[in-house]
Amino acid sequence: MLESVKLAIAMAIALSFCTPCSSGFADEFIEIETEDSDRTYSNGWTHRPLGELFTSLSCVYCMSYADPAMEEVIHDGEVDEANPYNVVVFHQTNGGAGDDPFHTQDSRSRMRDHYGQTGTPNAQFDGNYRYVGGGGEGNYDDYTAAMSESGQREGEGNDEPFKIVDLDIYSEFIGSESEGEAGQFKLSVDITYHGQTGGDDGIPTEPDDITGESPDLNGELIVFMVEDGVPAYSSYLDEIWTNRMVFREYGINDEEFTLSEGESTTFSAVWKVPTTQVDGDGVSGDIKIPINPGRIIPIAAVFDLDDTDSGNDQDSNGDDTYPTPRAIQSATPQSTEYDNPERDVPEITKKTERYLDEGAEIKALFDADEGIGASFVVYNYESSNFTGEWFTDEMKIEGEEVCDENGVCYAYSGASGTSLVPYSGDSPIYYQVLFSDGNKTSSKTEVLLFVGTDGGAPPSEKEGLPFLLIGVGAIVLAAISGFVIWARRPVEGSWEDTEVWD
Repeated sequence: MLESVKLAIAMAIALSFCTPCSSGFADEFIEIETEDSDRTYSNGWTHRPLGELFTSLSCVYCMSYADPAMEEVIHDGEVDEANPYNVVVFHQTNGGAGDDPFHTQDSRSRMRDHYGQTGTPNAQFDGNYRYVGGGGEGNYDDYTAAMSESGQREGEGNDEPFKIVDLDIYSEFIGSESEGEAGQFKLSVDITYHGQTGGDDGIPTEPDDITGESPDLNGELIVFMVEDGVPAYSSYLDEIWTNRMVFREYGINDEEFTLSEGESTTFSAVWKVPTTQVDGDGVSGDIKIPINPGRIIPIAAVFDLDDTDSGNDQDSNGDDTYPTPRAIQSATPQSTEYDNPERDVPEITKKTERYLDEGAEIKALFDADEGIGASFVVYNYESSNFTGEWFTDEMKIEGEEVCDENGVCYAYSGASGTSLVPYSGDSPIYYQVLFSDGNKTSSKTEVLLFVGTDGGAPPSEKEGLPFLLIGVGAIVLAAISGFVIWARRPVEGSWEDTEVWD
């Protein structure tokens, strides 16, 4: 894959069959060296393909077939630390009651305006390189086949070129700017273009290759902000369904760029966790299911704007409804960590929980070569998979400051972080720690139940203690008083009643 192409040699072979057209032409050819990416992907694929499922919680074929099948596909990918592919699920209001709470104007537009689809379920792979419509028993096999075919693209088959991209994304939760906000994520995306493979035998097939020039990548970057594992009511199932990889909003959208072979670029953005939403009918209001920042996963994808038909001329597995750009790479923070093993991933080496009079204290000791930049606790008083509002508290970080050459300090080495979560009566506290180092690498814990194993007592026990003491004290006091009264009462045969004999 991706062998260096010497056009002079390749075209000499080709022109040996066309003597008249060789005169005065071959001298213009120059050598193209396609820079190979040193990254490897699962199954020997050329990239991480992107799957997009369009579904609805009120749709019979979605909930009966498509969603369970795609959930299995997502689970298959989770067991591979290489993050072999990525899936984004866009919710619609098709079928039944049409009451899907995740349906937004953006999710509707992605299906109808971008892909030209109106029915659910339907699934696109690598931007319509492969398409699977409808729901049925064969969904899982169809989805895995489409994902595999997308992942193997490398300019073979129908001579379509494939452009090789390295893609990294870093995501840092940075808290809220003001009261009432749900928090923000700082996003940073790095893109490096390595050139393109050709068609069969590695010979480039694009018209601009004939002059010996390496074709540029005219690309588009999109960052999908998805929330994973969100419980919501399905009117078709008449029960709560845990939704995987739910599209919430764009972190970056329609960011176009051009790169020549060997060039790189970086995009940055700050995404505010939304507290409102605009539904598919254009009606604005409060978000129907609040977002838990701890469940957010940004998925970056690069699309080749010059490739809108690869795959469709060799079989019927693509859908020609709209000429959409094909995806050529996708990435998450997890895949970025895997692709950059030299980068340190921050860890919590020790965590303590104590019940204090002023609140529940959570303290974490960090291990991070690049120091800890920031850490937050997100929490609620209901459950580990709570679908209401999650509160946020920034941990107080202590340690030795890490500063750059200009004296700007950006992290703490040997860091510890402390958070004080307020009590809510005797309600339990469920929390998650989100943290990032000075090199933009982030990590997080699972959702945990605060149990205060390192000291103190829950508020309910503290409140019950005075009443208990008062009660015990009253009993003891009554007993003492009774004894005194009993001891002082006259007794038969006492000296007061005895006659004194002379």
